[in-house]
Amino acid sequence: MLDQIGTQLKKYQHEAFLFAGHYGIEKESQRVNTQGDLSQTPLPFTQPHPYVKNDFAQAQAEVATDYFDTCQQTFQQLQGLDAVLLRALPENEVLWPLSMPPALPSAAEIKIAAPTAAGLHYRQQIAHKYGYQMQMMSAVHVNFSLSERLMRFLFEVHYHNQFNDDYIAFHNAAYLKLTQNYLRYRYVLIYLFGASPLAAANFSTAVPDHLVRSLHASRRLGYVNRASQEVSFQSITAYVADLQQLINNGELQGPREFYSPVRLHGNSLAELESAGIHYLELRNLDIDPYAADGLSATTLNFFRLFLAYLLVTPSVPVEQAPTVLVQAAAQNETVALESPLGVSRLQPQLQEFMQSLGKFAQNFQAPVELQQALQTMQARVVDYRLTPSYRLSEEINGGSLQQFALRQAQIFKQQAIAQPYQLPGYTQLAADSQLLLANAYQRGLAVRLLDEQAGVFQLAEHEVIGPGASTRLNSQTAVMASQNKLVTKKLLGQAGLIVPAGAEYTQVATAMADFADLAKQGLVVKPKRETKGQGITVFQTAPTAELFKVALERALTTGTSALVENYVPGTVYRFLVIAGRVCAVAECMPANVVGDGRQALTALVVRKNKQANRGLNRPFRPLPLDGQTDFDLQQQGLQRSIIPARGNQVNLRLAATFATGADAVDVTADMDASYKEVAVAAAQALQLQVAGVDIVIDNLYQPVDAAHPELATVLSVTARPELAVHEAPYFGTAQPVTAALLDQLLTK
Repeated sequence: MLDQIGTQLKKYQHEAFLFAGHYGIEKESQRVNTQGDLSQTPLPFTQPHPYVKNDFAQAQAEVATDYFDTCQQTFQQLQGLDAVLLRALPENEVLWPLSMPPALPSAAEIKIAAPTAAGLHYRQQIAHKYGYQMQMMSAVHVNFSLSERLMRFLFEVHYHNQFNDDYIAFHNAAYLKLTQNYLRYRYVLIYLFGASPLAAANFSTAVPDHLVRSLHASRRLGYVNRASQEVSFQSITAYVADLQQLINNGELQGPREFYSPVRLHGNSLAELESAGIHYLELRNLDIDPYAADGLSATTLNFFRLFLAYLLVTPSVPVEQAPTVLVQAAAQNETVALESPLGVSRLQPQLQEFMQSLGKFAQNFQAPVELQQALQTMQARVVDYRLTPSYRLSEEINGGSLQQFALRQAQIFKQQAIAQPYQLPGYTQLAADSQLLLANAYQRGLAVRLLDEQAGVFQLAEHEVIGPGASTRLNSQTAVMASQNKLVTKKLLGQAGLIVPAGAEYTQVATAMADFADLAKQGLVVKPKRETKGQGITVFQTAPTAELFKVALERALTTGTSALVENYVPGTVYRFLVIAGRVCAVAECMPANVVGDGRQALTALVVRKNKQANRGLNRPFRPLPLDGQTDFDLQQQGLQRSIIPARGNQVNLRLAATFATGADAVDVTADMDASYKEVAVAAAQALQLQVAGVDIVIDNLYQPVDAAHPELATVLSVTARPELAVHEAPYFGTAQPVTAALLDQLLTK
């Protein structure tokens, strides 16, 4: 009935339409302690939560992604959510990485999740009906909907006459074809991804005494019920009628108790035929214990190819559908319960299917990542020892996978918590953005990435956050003022705050004419506009005319004006101000290395740059080795080739800016409150709700007062302060500044 899909797409050269779609993932996992016992603690997320919730039991966590237009976006969010979940668990808890549960306690000791009274009643009923063991299985569900662009195109160019201009009828027919072919060839997925070869000794006496490919996917022993075998997939009408009959008879409490490998979702069961199918829930994937997130990007890419192929594969003839689907169920059972220790009994069929899939991928110019995923799966068909079920058979110890499962679980948790300033799936974003996203996911805020390349995302459906954690809290005028260092100084001065004395120059010659007056002390030469540390030169003592000219030229290459200011000795501290409150204070240590008495300075730089917290999209920028480095080293009487003495610190920059590799040492608790008042006043002077205020202080313990205002000199104010340097300081206590920023956003 729908066997011209591939032909039409090739005719109009629209093969790419076939590989588009919408994807969502639901993944269940048991929470266990480090001995493999079920967790007795509540899920550490406020409910209701859009992304993390309980499944059947309190110990069973379910992560559910949003819907995305690409597999990549879906997988990114799954990675991020998994990391947030793992980081929130108690120290002694991990996620069990297998579909089959660990050794279970008595039914009385398994706490049923109770989000609502109705939810508790439903779970109690299914526990009594099917047993706790079955409900404690876990799986990965892929939710998939076809591209509307694809469907509209096919309908308009070819199928509108066949369906009498009834788009919903065509739409449903396409989903029915996809469903039937999925059921028909699901044995392929069980062979490739089956990963539940055995169960714990106390799981069930019905479990065979030999290894299998997938207990979870077995019709006899897995997560299925009789109803899943009594509902027809011959037509949408039959599907709705059969399922509704089971509900009316009291055999099912509702559609969610239909434990089929595929569920059809729409507005409601009653409206499925008239309003159309919205998406398919594909429910027969085992958790992959070799993938940190329960499935890999490769698996998801293969799924994408597999589904596209099923849409162009010939339809099951209507009159043959019952027989074909019964045979398909038998094939699935054969593969699910056969030994993983040898070639499959359906090896010829598997080889034929993969060959056809390979031809399809070439003929329809499947994306490279899909063809690469296909090659990986073709290798599994050639060599059964590459399948997860066989690999797991090699990990069995004492008739159990517990040691392996706990080892994998610990590895995955350590990977998630090792670098808390990075959010897996989103490491392409700035460190501040990653921290904000992680905090938002933890809170259960809806998150939408609006422009990944620009780092712009939306929270709670209305709060837009841009690069540098820019939000609506700072007005455009205030941001503009802070970016102009001359304007900033004037506003700070008007507020009665101490700023470095200085002058503005637009030409080198004019500044050189004033050199005799300027060069009586140390100087700072910098661009007038904010440049993230570029073009800044610090002379701690009076410079020569030659060096002063070089500094001016460097500053003027980044803009049309330069500021020449008196150098203020002391330590630079960054104050993070949010809504009139200092949330964190960090000492800014200029980019530096510490000698070991053996390695040259350049080698020390390379070594420090390899630290996990330093680099692109990490809290600290790479240490520079450039012309400015040589210039600043020269001022200190040093050069790159030196071997610094053990314990000797060498500054690569004399300007202390995070953008050029400065370290942050948290001193929030140590800083005298009087300086925090100065920082708040500076932010208010520029009308900034969120500000990073750099202040030179000689002694952080000695209060500043009206008699000695010079104890605090405000160097600069930025409207886009770094957050990660406070959340993950180089030394000292981490400060929860992203939480403070979100608190302020959400209370406005």
